[in-house]
Amino acid sequence: MTDRTRDILTGSVLLIIALVWIGLVYGTIPGAMGSATSARTYPLAAGYGLAGLSALLIVGAFLRTSKGSGAKRAGAVLDGFEWRAIATTFGFLAIYILLLQYFGFVLATVVGIAAFLVLVLGKRSPVLVLGYSLGFTFTIWLVLGELLAVYLPRGELFNLF
Repeated sequence: MTDRTRDILTGSVLLIIALVWIGLVYGTIPGAMGSATSARTYPLAAGYGLAGLSALLIVGAFLRTSKGSGAKRAGAVLDGFEWRAIATTFGFLAIYILLLQYFGFVLATVVGIAAFLVLVLGKRSPVLVLGYSLGFTFTIWLVLGELLAVYLPRGELFNLF
C-alpha cells in the first residue's frame, strides 16, 4: 500500500466517523433555544473539526503526484513498540477514569498527568512534571469549572475544590 492510498483510506474512515458523530450529536443532545451555545456546541465542533481535517487529508492525497512521496511504499502499519505505547495510553486513560470517580477532577488529573509523564514519557525533572501537571489542571479547572461553569467530577472519597 502506498502512502497516497493509506492517506485516502484513513481520511475516508475518519470522515465517516465524523459524519456519524455529527449525526449522533444532532440526534441525541438537545440544543438550547435562544442561546448561541449549548451542551452540543463542543461535540459538534469536534465533529466538524474531524470532518474538515479528514477532508484535507483526502484532498491532499488526491493532489499528490505519483512521483515523490506518493509512490513510496508505506511502512509496517504498527510495530510492537507502537502497540505497547497505545495499550499503555489506554490503560492510563482507564485508570484516570477510575481516579476521577473516587478523587475528583483536580487530584486525579494532577496524579494522572504526573504519572504519565514519568512512567510513559520518561520525564524526570520535578519542575517539568509539577509544572505540566499543576499548570494543565489549574488552567482546565479555571476555564471550564469557573469561567464556563462546566461540571467537573467531584470525588466520592476525596475532593479538592
